[in-house]
Amino acid sequence: MKRSKLSILYFILPALVASFFGYMACRVYASPLLHGILSADVFFLMVLLMLPRRHFLYKLPFAVLVCFWAVIANSVDAYATMALYLLMILVTAVVPRRRLFLILAYEFFAILFVVADAENFFFYSVLLTLPDAWDLAKFFWWGPLLFFVVPPFIVMLELLFARKILWGERRVEISHRAGFVVVVAAVILNFGINWLQPQRLILDCTVQKWFHQLCSPEIARHSTLLQDDIKALYPVWEKNRPVVDDYSKPTVMILVESYGVKKSVDRAKALFSPFEYSHARFLGLYPRNASHTQGAEWEDFGTPRGKVRERPVPMKFRENHLQTWYVHGYDSEFYERGKNYAKFGFDHMLFKEQFEKMGLPSCSNGFEGICDSAMVYFLDSLLTDPVPKFVYWTTLDAHPLYEWSGLFEKSFYCKIFSLSDVDCTYFTLQENSLRMIADLVARHPEYRFVIRGDHRPMVSLEQSDFVQSFYFRWVPLIIVN
Repeated sequence: MKRSKLSILYFILPALVASFFGYMACRVYASPLLHGILSADVFFLMVLLMLPRRHFLYKLPFAVLVCFWAVIANSVDAYATMALYLLMILVTAVVPRRRLFLILAYEFFAILFVVADAENFFFYSVLLTLPDAWDLAKFFWWGPLLFFVVPPFIVMLELLFARKILWGERRVEISHRAGFVVVVAAVILNFGINWLQPQRLILDCTVQKWFHQLCSPEIARHSTLLQDDIKALYPVWEKNRPVVDDYSKPTVMILVESYGVKKSVDRAKALFSPFEYSHARFLGLYPRNASHTQGAEWEDFGTPRGKVRERPVPMKFRENHLQTWYVHGYDSEFYERGKNYAKFGFDHMLFKEQFEKMGLPSCSNGFEGICDSAMVYFLDSLLTDPVPKFVYWTTLDAHPLYEWSGLFEKSFYCKIFSLSDVDCTYFTLQENSLRMIADLVARHPEYRFVIRGDHRPMVSLEQSDFVQSFYFRWVPLIIVN
């Protein structure tokens, strides 16, 4: 067995590279997904590839260890992980110890681990599968980059560091006993550190998490616990209780971009403050199933994941002889809203293109689109028309990223709470939109208003704890009139 500091370094680096992008994504997005800094799957693969070829009997302890863990866990995902790990043991036992065969074996499993890691991140962070994530990301310039460039790049980096010890003159071959000791020691170290510091992982079991969400997709796996102080202050909407049960009453539903619930009670109250004196029928907390904008829209339409299984909410209003409108200040092609939303029962759909022709001004905040103030002005005129309507509006101004533009006067909460620039920008944008919405509500008592957030702010590149200052999947819900 050849030993050197360089060999040990190259032994660790592939597992580090395999987890780096997922780990950083979880940090930036404040994901509920716990992510280790080393890939347990790549680490195990490296050990197996460094063992002598064949000698199946000597590889039995590895198989026994995997089977023992699966039996103790006693779950479908554990047995599925066991099957994959046994396949890894078999493949690495028979593959010839030559460059071409080792590269192919490594690439096969490494690509699988990268895909699993990406699936875990999207599912646990925003409740999306990879196909769903692609449907959304393809509208951004970085969509193809994320899906078709990053995974091969990660595997190439892994190979760059793995090649030194897997093939060529510097190839390292370890004994079965040494390999088994390394695996067991890594597992014990991981559990030991997690026991001393909960929520801290060294090894990331990507494949097991992947199988877990594949085998039990309907089970909520996110921490959505509310602290006692916020529950004492605001009522919580019952999960299975419909928000609207009378489809004959003229109604406006407003989905407020990035309108989340702050963990700080004082700051949460500040974000509710525009509706404090509105005599709301309900002013409290709403548990979202989705945690991205289009998913929240589908949820509000009564069509989870955009699948029309029963009569969607807009269609129910239309059946009661109300005009149905969907309005949004961004492009109709984005999320293919203009192409698909008629199937939910909307008679009229207006987007950025139509509003620009009407002369409505644009704003450049997170996204460049029609200003919320202009949209409120349009809605005011639309609701003045005597024909009863159901209107669904998705706001735009408070979309991240939050960089102070100087176009608005800062919210007075910026000084009261000593807010950072990111938090101050967020509060200012939200407060401006919410106060205009509250004024719209007051001007149209003949309409029922349902105002909800879509998700907490999703990312902050400048302030890492900004996203974490919001509850995950909890949003405000205000029902007036």
